[in-house]
Amino acid sequence: MRLLAVLENPWCLTSMLLLIVLLVVAAALVSRERARAAGVRQPMQATAPRPPRLHQITATAPFEALQALGERLAEIQRHLPPGSEDARWLQSYRNDLRNVQDEVYWGLFSASDSDRTHLLQRLDQEVGQLERIVGERLSATLSATTDRSALHAQLDQLRQVVSR
Repeated sequence: MRLLAVLENPWCLTSMLLLIVLLVVAAALVSRERARAAGVRQPMQATAPRPPRLHQITATAPFEALQALGERLAEIQRHLPPGSEDARWLQSYRNDLRNVQDEVYWGLFSASDSDRTHLLQRLDQEVGQLERIVGERLSATLSATTDRSALHAQLDQLRQVVSR
């Protein structure tokens, strides 16, 4: 009768159930550890193919060239008067370049291996063209005579390669 009185109390019943669950979990952990120590392999679960790692994408020539171009534009911007119209425009252009860089990353990330190779070849050409145009139009500084539409047109061309 004394045992039934203990089970009637909800706190005692909860405590006993918790103790039973802890004993079962401890037994399962001990069993797994013994199996591992004895060299018994646990069944492997099927895993999905892993996407390319970050460095596999960012270490590609076109991606590194885009990063270098962004740094070059930042250096040009440092030489412009802060708050000037040219500095604001160049900051906006750098933001656009960064957005394209993100699109390039996600385009490469989501592409299959064969598509990624083709995409990298196309990107290499377009990034080279963008570097050439930035070199011709900006050289060492930005001025009122800079053909800003050509810079945006090439950036749009690069964006189209990724969106296809």
